[in-house]
Amino acid sequence: MDELYVACTMKDEYVVSEISLDDAIPIIQNNNDKEDIYGRDYPWGGLDGLIHKCYGLYYVGNISLIVSELVGAVQFVAYQKGRMQKAFHDEHFGCYTDTCEGFYELARLAVEPTDEHNITSWFVSRAIKALNPKVIVTVAEEHKEGTIYKATNFDYYGLHYERDYYEMDKPFHVYLKTYDKNIECKWRKDLTN
Repeated sequence: MDELYVACTMKDEYVVSEISLDDAIPIIQNNNDKEDIYGRDYPWGGLDGLIHKCYGLYYVGNISLIVSELVGAVQFVAYQKGRMQKAFHDEHFGCYTDTCEGFYELARLAVEPTDEHNITSWFVSRAIKALNPKVIVTVAEEHKEGTIYKATNFDYYGLHYERDYYEMDKPFHVYLKTYDKNIECKWRKDLTN
């Protein structure tokens, strides 16, 4: 019974809070196989640019200590496409609204290795709660399967092409989660994954 108690309270040693893109960069570059920074090294944002929202996972250890260490980062981006806003979101997210506010792509995620069980899914869930989105889309490379997105209850929409600016012919597993019940995705869920 003591082991179960310890496992349940370990997450108390972590805190999630909003951070700058500059603070997220070192964690992403050191712990993600895609070292480029979405929106900086990657021009996919196009037309009017990107809005970045980044969250950090801090290990605080004993709460009585003031010291904390950034051990994870997640980068969400919202696209600003001007007059192309609805058409872009319909294609990229499989849905849209009049303003497309609250639509984000989970662009980069990285967590330093730790013994903490399920820390990445715990972190992503709390970051999403802080973000308060209407829709989030994300992808996993064909060979990776997207385990973390399954663990955080994203819906799977199969393999899609034209998701990477530099490799338009490369397939990616696409995951989407809708938080606004008034928004319906036009894509069909793939129940095979």
